[in-house]
Formats: sequence, structure tokens, C-alpha cells
Amino acid sequence: MTNSIRKLDVDLLRVGMYVSKLDRPWLETPFLFQGFFVRTQSDIDELNRYCDFVEIDVDQSDATLRSMLQGGSGGSRSDKSATEGTHKHNSIWARIRAFFGRKVGTLPSSPTPGDFYRDTERLPDELVVARTVHSGSLGQLMNVLAEIRSGKLIAMPNLEVVIGGMVDSVLRNSSALALLTRLQEKDEYTSSHSLASSIWALVFGRHLGLDREALSAVGLGGLLLDVGKMKLPEELLKKKGELTEIERSHIHNHVGFGLELIRQAEGVDNRVLDMVATHHERYDGSGYPRGWKGNQIPVFGRIGGIVDSYSAMTSDRPYAQAVSSYDAMREFKSLADKHYQAEMVEQFIQAIGIFPAGTLVELNTGEIGVVLEEHQSTRLQPKVAVILGPEKKPLLELRIVDLRNSAGTRPTLWIERGIEPGVYDIDPAKYFL
Repeated sequence: MTNSIRKLDVDLLRVGMYVSKLDRPWLETPFLFQGFFVRTQSDIDELNRYCDFVEIDVDQSDATLRSMLQGGSGGSRSDKSATEGTHKHNSIWARIRAFFGRKVGTLPSSPTPGDFYRDTERLPDELVVARTVHSGSLGQLMNVLAEIRSGKLIAMPNLEVVIGGMVDSVLRNSSALALLTRLQEKDEYTSSHSLASSIWALVFGRHLGLDREALSAVGLGGLLLDVGKMKLPEELLKKKGELTEIERSHIHNHVGFGLELIRQAEGVDNRVLDMVATHHERYDGSGYPRGWKGNQIPVFGRIGGIVDSYSAMTSDRPYAQAVSSYDAMREFKSLADKHYQAEMVEQFIQAIGIFPAGTLVELNTGEIGVVLEEHQSTRLQPKVAVILGPEKKPLLELRIVDLRNSAGTRPTLWIERGIEPGVYDIDPAKYFL
């Protein structure tokens, strides 16, 4: 243990300390991420439910606490107390494991987001299958939503089949369905938004290491986030411009309507209900319907809030145009620990990428290109098809550049910014499909 790391009894934690390691696997707690800053007393209370000891990184902790940590203040429980504490936590381990769908003995001792799965299919190969999965899923979803609008119950078995195919595809390759989501034609907003939210939830869940059962739950939750909107007037959903307070309150009712619809189906995973119920709650308590904050919001609800917002921001809506993935991630960064948990934001950015395949970018030369492929180790230097010159006119022949190869000690070519979808009448789909 280095000089900057201190082992500390959880009872001695203070707001402002940086927790670098727990005494149990991260995925067995609501925190999920290996390393986080203690911001509120509720963080300490939550840690106290699951852990006896933690390790604190002194250098990353608040400066006002460093002298206390470096001076040796702190301490540990007796061996007897620690053993009792471990027995105390055993009863909730099963509940947490069940929450994530993981079994005893399958959790790595030090899980790292992004390292749980490896692609088994190349992107071009998986795209062939994913196109059928995507189009079939969208068609099935539109049929289910139309039936709900006509007064029928949710055809849950049909949606479960949809989710099964999507989970298989995302596990084979994390980028194929995501790419098709960016390239899809503009269908009716609610259905395309719901499918996109589900796909982003699956990609995010895969990155976090959720197993197949949990992925099915998070994907189904993504599909159903806005199902309650089928009970609202279409003219309200399609209204352009700012909503009135009364109209906004009607929109907020879609959460309750959605829960009513889902509860009418039998055997729905409680995590799906949690996700739908809390995807509009915000980390600082500014959300609705309950105004929950911090760890009051279930993990699946925190995932739902991020993927729902990302899907909305990167899609054309009746009241706003789509923004680039780059600008959406900048917005998430600005809202970290306000609307969204900072650690969640960081992991979502890692899962989706700043410049994912299918996005438009402007290079430092003024040229415009389409990102063809990301590199996991150098995500800011993807492979790009350059299609417009500095004067923004089409090149006679497109040029493929791998920015990783020009990223030496003095790089000559790099991405200056992301470009909104549809700018310069570029159709990225032609470079993939």
C-alpha cells in the first residue's frame, strides 16, 4: 500500500474523501465504479450498509482532510467487530447479486468497466445480422405501441423476443446496433427514441459488466421508458415550441401511466419497474415524480435517465434538432453530479465514445469526415473517411485516414469538433450499408 493510500473504517469516513477501494467487489454495491469522491453523508451511509473498511486515496481527497489522513488519525475495528460486520453484510449480498443477475463465484475480485466482454464478431460481419435485428425490432415495437394506443395491453412476449435478439447482437459486437441507431431513418419519434434508448442501455450495461439476465432487464426497461406517452394526446407529444406549465405536468404523467401499463403484464422484472419509475429523477433531486436524489435513485433508474437523455439529445425532436454525440457528451460533463452521477457519466462516455462510428467530424484542416471505426485504446483518434475538403466541397475521391497513425509527439491531424447529423447533406449510411 503506497503512502497516499490509507485503510479506513467506514464509520470514520468524511465528506471530501476519495474512496479508491472497497473490502468487497464493486458490483456488489450500488456504487459500481472503482474510485469515487464522497460528496454527501448519504454516500457514507450507503457504504456503511455494505462495507466495513475502505481504502482512501489521500492525494485525491479534499485538502482540508489530508493532514488528518496523513497524521494517522483513523483506525480499524477489532477483528471481532470486523467479523460481525462481514456477517451483517452477507444477508444483503444475495439481494445485490440478484439485482445484477450475477451468481456466487462469477464476480471478478476487482471488476473494471469495459473489461467484462470482448467482441466475438467484427463490425462488418455483425452489421449484416444487426440490420435485420434492428429493422425487425423497430417494426415490432411500432406495432406494440400502436396496440397500446388503441387500448390493448402490452404484448410483453413480443418485446421479450425483440430484446433477446438485441442482447445477442450487442454481446457479439458492441458497436453494430449502436451504429445502425445513428444511421436509421427518421421514424415516428416515440418508437425510434424507445428503440435507441434500449440499445444505448444495452451497450452501457455491457460495458458495466451486467450478465445476460440483467442486460435483458435493462434493455426491456429502455424500450418501455416512454410507453406511458401512448396514453397522452398526440398533439401534445408533437407540439413544437415550449410547453406551458399545464402541458408539462401532463407530460410528467407518462411515468405513472407507463407503470400502470407495465404492471398489467405478469412476471415483469422489478428492475424494469424501477427503471421506468425513476428515469426522470435527477441526482441533485431536481427530477420528477418524487424528487429523489443521489443513491435514492436505483442503479437501473440512473442508467435509464442517462440513456433516455442521450437518445433525446441526439435525435430530431418536434421542438429541437439533434446535436452531435460530441456535444451531447459535453452536456453530460457539465451536468455531472447535478442531473447525473459523475461516475455514471464517465462510464457512459467510455461505453459510447466521444466520436463513435457513424458520426460526422471536422478535422483541424477544416476537412469534414465520417468516423468509420474507433480504437478502444485511443478513442480520440479513430479511423475517418474524409469526404469534404477545407472549403466544404466534396472530394473527387474520399480519403481514409487513421488518426492514430498521425498522433505522434507532434500530431499533424486531429479532430477539432463533432458535427451535428445532417450537416452538409452528408448521409453517413452510404459509407457503411
